[in-house]
Amino acid sequence: MEFTFLVAAVVIVVILARAHAPVSDERLERWADAHGLRLTGENRDLVRRHLRGAGILRTWGGVAGVVVPVLVELAWHGRVTLLGFGADGEHNPGTIGWIFAGYLAGALVAELRLARPVGGPRRAAALVPRELSDYLPRRVLWAQRALTGLAALGLVAVALVPYGERAPQPDRAAMLVGAALVCLLGLGLERVERRVIRRPQPFASASLLAADDAIRAQAVHSVAGAALALLLLLTSGIALGLTQSDVDALRLTMWFPAAVAFGLALRACGDVGHRAWRVRRGGEAGATPA
Repeated sequence: MEFTFLVAAVVIVVILARAHAPVSDERLERWADAHGLRLTGENRDLVRRHLRGAGILRTWGGVAGVVVPVLVELAWHGRVTLLGFGADGEHNPGTIGWIFAGYLAGALVAELRLARPVGGPRRAAALVPRELSDYLPRRVLWAQRALTGLAALGLVAVALVPYGERAPQPDRAAMLVGAALVCLLGLGLERVERRVIRRPQPFASASLLAADDAIRAQAVHSVAGAALALLLLLTSGIALGLTQSDVDALRLTMWFPAAVAFGLALRACGDVGHRAWRVRRGGEAGATPA
């Protein structure tokens, strides 16, 4: 276990060092091209600060999702664990969800803390209507909604199906409350995404407005990627729980969706969170392939 902790520490240090490294011109140009943004002397520093600052906050959030559960488990139960796997042989893979939760928190803090461009002493808000579908593919939004509903229905199923000697019967009231909380989580995440898009957008010039649009698109993709990862991980855990029921069909079939959902959860932050996307205005398509 000591060797595992050493390797994990080295990996964390490398990841943090990369996050804190200066943003190269090559990376800046690549990011701008992916978001359909023309870099100018006016907006270049804004974008560079965003890439570095947001990357640092998201990375620290993910690292906190690894470290904090280790410290809590050690202080609360005296157990040494890493990503849910304990030195005593017990394991809880669901603990990996804290990484996605930390990443999500970092993405939200990045959006709240990073300065917006202003055009001098007087602030003038851009009046162009901003809709979530202009900044995030509709299929991602619908996937988020569908996974919220699927996870809620899964918790209801866990509450209703019989369990026997293989596993104790879950607390039905707790499962139903959990289903309601999942629905609230899904609604809350979508509300946060809309708030990111519709926050006041100080207007200074066309180039700064374009840069702010690209930054908002990156922010909402990061939030959506972490949200999908959390919902997929929850869905995987629910499917895994159904394999312990007394229903033969569930015991035989739920392993597959549990594995698929877990694999998709691992991909979601990177695949959705860093997807190339050009903000759409007036309904004109602007998405670029991932």
